[in-house]
Amino acid sequence: MIKHVVLLSFAANVSEEKINNALEKLGNLRQKEIPQIKSFSFGKNVSPEDLSNGFNYAFIMDFANEADRDIYLTHKQHTEVANKDVLPLLANGFNSVAVVDYKV
Repeated sequence: MIKHVVLLSFAANVSEEKINNALEKLGNLRQKEIPQIKSFSFGKNVSPEDLSNGFNYAFIMDFANEADRDIYLTHKQHTEVANKDVLPLLANGFNSVAVVDYKV
């Protein structure tokens, strides 16, 4: 299994409602467009450690393997939602994203 972990820094003036809508749209891709997404969860940073380096949200997607993850990464619907719905809300575009994938 592959865990796809994404940290995001949304702009301070973006409402939680807009953030939640954008991330829910991304997660909903697993229902029809990209069934290779096995699970999806997201949330706002609530860590008391003050080690987030400005990242205020995260999401995690699970994939059965690297090939399924790669289908998601290059899928037209993924890039459309990312570019249209998520990136415009970020503080500094792609500089407001960190991604780590690991095998379980």
